[in-house]
Formats: sequence, structure tokens, C-alpha cells
Amino acid sequence: MKKAILIFAMTFFLVNVLSAQGFPGQRWRERILEFKKVRLLEILKLDEQNSVRFLNKYTKFSNEVEQLELERERLVNEMEIKLKRGDKEGYDKSIQELLELEKKEYEMRLNFYKELRDILTEQQIAQVVVFERNFRREFINAIRDIQRE
Repeated sequence: MKKAILIFAMTFFLVNVLSAQGFPGQRWRERILEFKKVRLLEILKLDEQNSVRFLNKYTKFSNEVEQLELERERLVNEMEIKLKRGDKEGYDKSIQELLELEKKEYEMRLNFYKELRDILTEQQIAQVVVFERNFRREFINAIRDIQRE
């Protein structure tokens, strides 16, 4: 049942995004993030004050991760262009930058989970971690299901 609701919600968001004006990629990300926040708040069952504190930290963290993902995508695209051109050199710098991004993301995640200790219990933090993993999996599966239909 939950999977059906998730598929329906994803379909709804995707249809709205495709028909929306403006830059669809950004609106798509915003809608998915809003959906994730709502689902997380349902799972965590926080009071109003802690909900606001959690959402502020989660939104900040999500935006920072998105920026890192965009930078990662840029670097990989540059490497792909070099490979297609047949360049033989210049990859070491890009790989080092990519590794630095991975390190930065790890540190951001570590700090985020440390900050959550001020708001959430250990069990709630575990719920966030599991939710993140499951949401990503279910989202990918929902998109695949939509593509098959």
C-alpha cells in the first residue's frame, strides 16, 4: 500500500513538474524535497518546535548535498568530454577534485548527524538514515515503473 501511495505521489509530482513553467529540474528537486520532508515528519512524530529545528537543518543539509552533486556532475561531464576527445592527460586533477568532493560530503553528513543529536533521539536518527536509503530506492523503482508503462 505504501509503495502504491509513493508511486502515485511520484507520478503526481512528475506530471506537475513536466507541466510547470520555469526550469523543470529545479522545480522537480524542490517538490521531491518537500515530499521527503513531509514523509520524514510523519515518521519522526516531532513536536512543532523540534519539527522547525529539524526542517531547518535538513533543508540546509539537503541544499548543500545538492550543490555537491551538481559539482560532481560537472566534473564527471568534463572527464567524459575529455575521454570522447581522446585526451591522454589532465585526468588526475579532475579525479582529485572528485575525491575532495566525496570527502567534503562525508564530513557534511557526519556533521549533520552530529547536529541531529540535539533534536532527535538515536532511534529517530536511525529512522532518518533508513528513510533516506529507502526513499532513494523506492524513488528509482517508481521512476522505472513509470518508464515501463
